[in-house]
Amino acid sequence: MIRRLLSPDTVAITGVITGLVSLPFGWLTLKPNRLAGGTGLSLTDGLGGGATVIIVVLWITCLALSLFGRRRWQVTALGIALNLVVIATIFFTGPAAARLIGDAPTVARVSPGVGIWLTCLGAYIAIFSCRQRLKGFPLWQNLVSWLGLLSIFILLGTGWLDNLSVIVEFKNQQAQFVRQLVNHVVLFAGSVFAGTLIGVPLGIWAARRRRAEGPIFFVTNIVQTVPSLALFGLLIAPLSALSLAFPVLREWGISGIGAAPAIIALVLYSLLPVARNTYVGLSQLDPAIIDAGRGMGMSRGQLFRKIELPLSAPLVLEGVRTASVQAVGNTAVAALIGAGGLGWFIFQGISQAANDVVILGAVPIMALSLIVDSAMRGAVKVATPKGLGAR
Repeated sequence: MIRRLLSPDTVAITGVITGLVSLPFGWLTLKPNRLAGGTGLSLTDGLGGGATVIIVVLWITCLALSLFGRRRWQVTALGIALNLVVIATIFFTGPAAARLIGDAPTVARVSPGVGIWLTCLGAYIAIFSCRQRLKGFPLWQNLVSWLGLLSIFILLGTGWLDNLSVIVEFKNQQAQFVRQLVNHVVLFAGSVFAGTLIGVPLGIWAARRRRAEGPIFFVTNIVQTVPSLALFGLLIAPLSALSLAFPVLREWGISGIGAAPAIIALVLYSLLPVARNTYVGLSQLDPAIIDAGRGMGMSRGQLFRKIELPLSAPLVLEGVRTASVQAVGNTAVAALIGAGGLGWFIFQGISQAANDVVILGAVPIMALSLIVDSAMRGAVKVATPKGLGAR
């Protein structure tokens, strides 16, 4: 009887347990200044007794729904309850930070503690599970997916969280943040675009000429195994030598450090997923479809444009999606060679032992990865022919 009642969704249960484990940890950290370690405050001491009761009750509700909720309305209720956990956590954090700052010196800072990060992590692990189980019900799926995030953006926009240390850091460096964000987007987007322009022809070449397949994927696989920092370092010496030998390159901004080695490395990293997916997309086409096109009198170019390209486009775009998400993360490392980007905040924070500056760079990179992934998934869905989508 118990085994029939228990839900097999271990992902949701894992997320809820992670959230429950977060309760004994420190939820806020009061620091005398931006660099000091600070004192951890428990859920009750930091957010207050009322907030503690609400968050604990919500987590217990989520536990019951994750264990026994199999029906659609129960999964939806679980997703909404998880979003309420996130909303309540962020909502109560704002005034708690203001209260703590009001009683402390002017240079004091309040940062989210391990408890807040763990509870948000646990909530979104379980929310992901609910989203998967609500496929086919877009209204409820989108509600569960975006309710918490939308509420956080509203709270941020109204200044509710202005007393948190990471928001203070953002306001102090807002111009620099915008500049590095734009730089980050330009670096990864330009690199993936160039990698797609090179990778797609390589994939077509590998599919058309079997002798080319081995060398193409041998080289691109080797590039993929080289750590990003090592590849950036390997490019410094030859680009420095070239810029010294040809001064015009320096005038164009090409040197051993900066954007040039970063873009070259990111383009090289983009080649394997794009070329591989292009190759697979063309190779897996049913020969009967190609023969039918030939029987209709299509030329080689017409076969490619009207049959091969539309049918392989979803898989090619999946390769571009993989390359894009990968490039968002790798671009952060490019800050070490002077290319800029959001990684600039991460390494500045590490060098200054300022965790909130690290968060100022790391969280937008994660958000950017999710945005790029969602956008590319949408592009894949649009590019998928209706017949293929039905299957």
